[in-house]
Amino acid sequence: MDRWLTALLLLTAVAYAGLWGAGFVWDDVPLIVQNHALRDAGITVLFTSDLWASSGAGEVASGYYRPLVLLSFAVDRWLFGLDPGGYHLHSLLWHLAAMVGLFRLVQPMMDRGPALLAVTLFGLHPVQSEVVAWVAARNDLMAAALGFFALGLVWVDERPSLTRLVGACFLTVCAALSKETAFLLPMLLFGADWARGRRDGLVLRQLPIVIGVVCVVLLRWVVGVGDAVIPSADGVRMLWDALPRMIGGYAASVLHPWPLSSARDLSWISDQSILSAAMGWLGMGLVVLAVWGAEPKEKRFAFLGLFWAVVLIGITLVPTADKGGYGDRFLYWPMAGLSLVGAALLHRYWKPLVPIVVIAGALTISVRLPDWKNDRTLWGAAVRDVPTATNEVSLGHALTLHARHKRALVSFVSALAKPGIDLDACGPVVGAAMRTGLPDVALRMGDWAIARGCDRSGPMNGWMAMAAAIEGEWELAAEWASGSVPDPRYRDLVVRAALAKRRGDEAEYAAIEAAWEGVDPLEPQVEALWTR
Repeated sequence: MDRWLTALLLLTAVAYAGLWGAGFVWDDVPLIVQNHALRDAGITVLFTSDLWASSGAGEVASGYYRPLVLLSFAVDRWLFGLDPGGYHLHSLLWHLAAMVGLFRLVQPMMDRGPALLAVTLFGLHPVQSEVVAWVAARNDLMAAALGFFALGLVWVDERPSLTRLVGACFLTVCAALSKETAFLLPMLLFGADWARGRRDGLVLRQLPIVIGVVCVVLLRWVVGVGDAVIPSADGVRMLWDALPRMIGGYAASVLHPWPLSSARDLSWISDQSILSAAMGWLGMGLVVLAVWGAEPKEKRFAFLGLFWAVVLIGITLVPTADKGGYGDRFLYWPMAGLSLVGAALLHRYWKPLVPIVVIAGALTISVRLPDWKNDRTLWGAAVRDVPTATNEVSLGHALTLHARHKRALVSFVSALAKPGIDLDACGPVVGAAMRTGLPDVALRMGDWAIARGCDRSGPMNGWMAMAAAIEGEWELAAEWASGSVPDPRYRDLVVRAALAKRRGDEAEYAAIEAAWEGVDPLEPQVEALWTR
């Protein structure tokens, strides 16, 4: 391996040394910690199931078919148990592999120095830190690494050997089984051939990549999982309205990667600084002008990078329109194209630029990685950098898991106090007050939440009924306990049973007791209420 590339890989590993303090966060918990299939199921189950089928989130039909990622998690579970350090090391190795794959892919286009600059930008740009630090995002790392190696096998020679063709097909299959972004590999190869002006052997080089993609598409159909994600009309309209700000924000993150945040959503994009988006568009315009004015050879490779970036960002618009979320993780693959643009335009200055990028990137990454210690630190950073109501709700839930109930109450109140409230805070704001031992505050919070536009959800019905009962307001408790939406934690049933006891209605109490499905026994909970 090239000694300069080896040194760059070691420096990248040092930059990510802070991963040893990172834990399981966000989707890591249901997808890895609570995923019983990783421990109990065989390989067959992993290859015939939706990505989220066996997760702690319940039976979710996500439309994502990524069995190789699940298999990698299963291997981690076997090797490391639930120690997050081993999982993070595994993900970092895939990032380093992607850097090697990209270097082998772009070096034939340009000299070693500019190729090294491209890989440095790709490997140590701070926006890449989310995918590297978030174990659940390993699918991007695996698909990119495998995809780059697949393209490298068939792109160097005009007429690759049979061994290279078979290897490229196999790696394409593996990449597409890691993430659907790999379906775009034929387009990336076409763009690379165009940039080098190669026409001979085009079909031969494309054949193994296309066959690999078709094989995975057929496999998805055979096993009956991973149907295509089709966004709703409302999602498409929301994306269209938000697109200028979102793209401008992406560009700003690339040109000025701070603050970084994992939690951006189309619903709250109006809270994003319009100045930041405008600066992003201005930066993109300047880059396009620089590409247009470059020398012919550099111009071809710079346009190739732009083509890759546009195609790879374009595919991310589908899940964004479907689920509303977007963020730094969607820039992992596109950064390969943007890095190529930077290397093509700045190839004469690669010697001073490589150490500058290494130092600046490593320092920024080292500041960012502590955010990934746990959910509380991650969502605390999200609220600090992107203070939306949704992020406040997520921070509130994280604080609840850490038994920080008073601080959680503040977060849920903030989520409802903002101009664009998040209705997911309606029940939790009452629950947080109850967990702090303040039922009188819980009642006030419930009335305030209703005034802010909250509906009477099941959790709110249960919490409000319990708070009213504790305060001795039994008529109010009866009103909340009889809500049309039942509480999934059965607090409303406890209150109704206590009311039956107070009335001496043994028949109703017996009926509630017979239908009881709660984890804790009903009788002690009722005794604690009705004797007040």
